[in-house]
Amino acid sequence: MAGISLSVVLLIALIVASILCILGPVAALGVMFWHWHRELKETARVRQARSTQIR
Repeated sequence: MAGISLSVVLLIALIVASILCILGPVAALGVMFWHWHRELKETARVRQARSTQIR
């Protein structure tokens, strides 16, 4: 009985580790893309504000 319980726990740990190894990098890329997109919007806004001040 203890052997079966240990096997089930190890199987669940393996499944969770596999999911984390797949989704972890995808989530990190998503966060990086989100920051980059936000920074791009801010840069465009500042550029627009500067160009209207000069004119």
